[in-house]
Amino acid sequence: MKLEILTKLFDTFYQRTYIPICIIDKSHQLLFPSYSPLYLHIQDFPYLLKQDKYPVHVINTYQSLLASFSYEDFIILIGPCLLLGASQEKPDYFSQFQTYISTESLDNFIKAISMLYTFLTHQDIDDKQIPIEYLRINPQAMSSQEIFEKNVYDRRIEDTTRDSYQFELRFLDYVKRGRKDKIDWIFTQFNKTYIVSLAESSLDTVKIKFISIVTLMTRMVINEGVPLESAFGLSDALIQNLPHIRNVQECIQYIKYASYEYIKLIQSNAKKCSTLINQCVSYIDTHLYEKVTLQDLEDLTNHSSVYISSRFKKELGISFTQYLLERKIEEAKHLLLFTDHSFQEISTLLNFTSQSHFTQRFKQVTKQTPKEFRQKNFQYL
Repeated sequence: MKLEILTKLFDTFYQRTYIPICIIDKSHQLLFPSYSPLYLHIQDFPYLLKQDKYPVHVINTYQSLLASFSYEDFIILIGPCLLLGASQEKPDYFSQFQTYISTESLDNFIKAISMLYTFLTHQDIDDKQIPIEYLRINPQAMSSQEIFEKNVYDRRIEDTTRDSYQFELRFLDYVKRGRKDKIDWIFTQFNKTYIVSLAESSLDTVKIKFISIVTLMTRMVINEGVPLESAFGLSDALIQNLPHIRNVQECIQYIKYASYEYIKLIQSNAKKCSTLINQCVSYIDTHLYEKVTLQDLEDLTNHSSVYISSRFKKELGISFTQYLLERKIEEAKHLLLFTDHSFQEISTLLNFTSQSHFTQRFKQVTKQTPKEFRQKNFQYL
C-alpha cells in the first residue's frame, strides 16, 4: 500500500478513535506525520522496535498504552492512549501533544490494534500473539488495582474507615427517623469524617461522596417502602443537578438538602392513619425509654383499650404490642451502633424485663442477637 494512502487511512483512524499513529521505515526514519512526540521518545521504548515471533507488541506504562507492528516496508507506531483508571494528566514524556488523546482500557486498546492489524494484513490475530510489556516510566502513575490497594492502606494508616462507616450509618439512621436536627449537627462533623481523598480536586471528592450518599439513601428509602420510581426519580434529579454545584461548601449544603428531600419522600409515603393512631404513635415514639401500656394510650385518647387495639390492627396491620416491640428494637439498633452502652444497659434503658428478655425479643425481630448485630456492623477493612 502506498504511503499516501496509508497516511490518509491513519488520519481517518485518528479522527474516529483519537489514537495517534506514526509511520517509520526500517531504518527508523520518521515518514508520517512530520512531527511525533512518540517518535522523539522511541529510545525509551525499544520494545516497540523489537523483531521477534510476535506480530504486535504492546507497552503498558501504567499511565499510557503504546503498540507497534510491521507492515510491508514500514513500522507502525500506535499511541499513546491514556490508560483508563490512571491519572488523566498526560505523561511528562508526551506533554508535547497538543491534540486530544483517547483514554482506553487495555482490552479496548488491544481490540483496536488487532482490528487495524487485521485490516491491513488480512491476517487474524488473537491475544496470545500480543505480548504486553509493563514498563513504569512514571513511578507515580498507578493502575486502578494499585490505587485501590493504596486507598485501603491509607484508610488503615489514617484510621478513617471506621469513622466514614459510622458517619454513613448515623446519617442514614437520622434520615430514616426524620431527625433534621441531628442531620444539621452531623454535618458539622463532615470535614473530620471524610478525609481520604477520592479525586484530585476537593470539589470532585465531595461530588463523588454526594453520589455515594444519594445511592445509599435511595436504597434505604426503598427498604422503607418508597416505590422504586419515586426513589430513583429523586436520585436522578439530584445527580443531574450536580454539575451546577460550583464549590465544596455548596456541595455539602446540597447533600443536606438531598437528605431533607429523602425525609419528605419517606414521610409522604407513610401510611395515612387516623388522628387517633397518629396520636398513639407519636406518644410511643416520644416515650420509648419508658414503659408504655394500652392504659397509657386509653388515658391519653379517652378511647378504650379494646378500640385502640382494633384500630392498630386495622390501620397498621400489626398489634399494639408488636408495634411497640418493633419501635423499641429499632431504637436498640441505634444504641448498639452509635453508643458504647452494654447490652444490659440498653435492656434497662428500653424497659425490657431483663437482658435475656431483650436478647430474645431482639432476635425475634431481627433474626440475630444484639451481639451478632453489633459485630456484623463493625467489621471494617
